[in-house]
Amino acid sequence: MILILYTTRYRQGSPMFKRAAETLAGEKAAVYKGPVLCRGIVHKKEVSDLFRQLAEEGKYIHEYHFVGHSGMYGPMYGTVEYPEQFSPHEWQQMHIPFAADARAYFHCCRSARWFAAFFARTFSVETFGYYWYTGFSRRTDYFGRVRSESDPVYAIGCKGRKSHGIIGSLKKYTRSEPLEKMRSFSPSEFTEDRSYDKVAALYDAVFQDIKVRRDEWNWLCRHLPDLQDKTVLDIGCGNGALLKELAPTVQQGIGVDVSAGILEKAAQMHAQNTNICFHRLQGPVLPLADQSVDIAVSLLSFRYLDWDPLMAELKRVLKPGGRILIVDMITVPVKKREIPVFLRHKLQMYIQKYRARNFQRSLSELVNHPDWKHMIKYNPIRAEHEMKWYLESRFPGRRTEKINIGWNASILAFDSGPIEHMNTIHLTYP
Repeated sequence: MILILYTTRYRQGSPMFKRAAETLAGEKAAVYKGPVLCRGIVHKKEVSDLFRQLAEEGKYIHEYHFVGHSGMYGPMYGTVEYPEQFSPHEWQQMHIPFAADARAYFHCCRSARWFAAFFARTFSVETFGYYWYTGFSRRTDYFGRVRSESDPVYAIGCKGRKSHGIIGSLKKYTRSEPLEKMRSFSPSEFTEDRSYDKVAALYDAVFQDIKVRRDEWNWLCRHLPDLQDKTVLDIGCGNGALLKELAPTVQQGIGVDVSAGILEKAAQMHAQNTNICFHRLQGPVLPLADQSVDIAVSLLSFRYLDWDPLMAELKRVLKPGGRILIVDMITVPVKKREIPVFLRHKLQMYIQKYRARNFQRSLSELVNHPDWKHMIKYNPIRAEHEMKWYLESRFPGRRTEKINIGWNASILAFDSGPIEHMNTIHLTYP
C-alpha cells in the first residue's frame, strides 16, 4: 500500500497540505495497483496508532509520504499551542510495517538536513527529504503560484527569502532557478558517532571554568534558589564544569551525559568532591529514584535531548516544589527591534575575547576541529519556535527569554518555577 499522511492543525497552511496530499494521492492511485490511503492527522499518537493497526492487520507499506511541517528532528504534529514531535528514541522504539523495497518521503522543510538520514538508518528504507524550506506550487519543475481551487498543489522545496534573502525570493518568483529535487538517503548513512567522545579532551580544555559563559552563568545565578541541603541534577553535564561551581553549596550534585569520554573528564575534575557523582545515560531514562531531585539544570544540552521522554522522567524524579532551568542555543536571525541589544551583546563579546584570550584560543581550536564539525552535523541546533513553543506549552504561564542575541543564533533561557504538583507538566505520549 501507499500511505500518505498530512498535518491538519500545526501552524498555517493546513488546507494547502490537504490539497497537496490529495494531489499526490490522485497521481499515485492512477499508476499504483494497490490501495492508496490518504489521511489527515493532528497528534503524533494517531501516527503511532495507525502504524500499529496496519501491522496487526498484516498490511505492508511500499511508500510512506508525510506532508506537513518539520523541525530539525523531524515532522511536527499537534498545534502551535501544544507542539508534538517524535523524539529519536520514540522513533527507534516504533515498528512500521514497511515492505522489503519500501521508500519514505518527507515533503517538509529541512527534512534532508538530519532527519531523512536518521529515518533511513532506523527503518532500513531509502528516505527522501528537502534541504531547504518548502512551499506550495502548481508545478514541480519551477515555482508556479496556486491560483484556483482546480489547480494541482505540490509541496515543493526551493530557495527563497527565508533561506536566501531577497535574491532567493527573486529567483523563486522569476523562475530563474528550478525547484529543489528531493535528496535521497540510504540505510547505510547516519552510522557516525554522535557523542562528544572524540572531542572530549578539546571540550574539557575549553570549559574548565563555566563562568566563561558569562551570560548563561549570570542567568543561572539569578534563578537558582538557595542550594543548601538540595540535590541538583545536571542533564548533559559535559565535563562537570557547572557542578564544579555548585559543589561547595549543594548537598549532592548528579551529572548525567551520554558520552563516556566526557564523563571520564568529569570524574577527573571532581576526584576530590565526594558529594558529586556521574552516570552515563542509556536512552532517556534517568538512573535516579522517584522524587529525589530538587533542581534539574540543562545548560547548552537541551537541544540534543529526547524531550517528551525526558520530561516524563523529570516528572518522576523531581520533588514537589522542584524546578527545571534550561539554557540553550537556538537558531534565529536577529530581528530589527533587537538590533540595539544585538550590538551591545556583540561589543560585550569582543571585550570578553580580549579578557579571556586563552578561552577563545581553546574554543577556536574546538569548533574548527573536524571531529567537532562532524558531531554538530548529526546534532543540529533547534529553531527558536521549536524550543519556545515546546517549553511554554509544557509549563503553562511560564515564558522563555533571550539572554544573548547573535546574528543567526541566540541563547534562550527558561525557568519552570516551583512545580508543586508534577501533573502540571503537560505531556502526551505516542
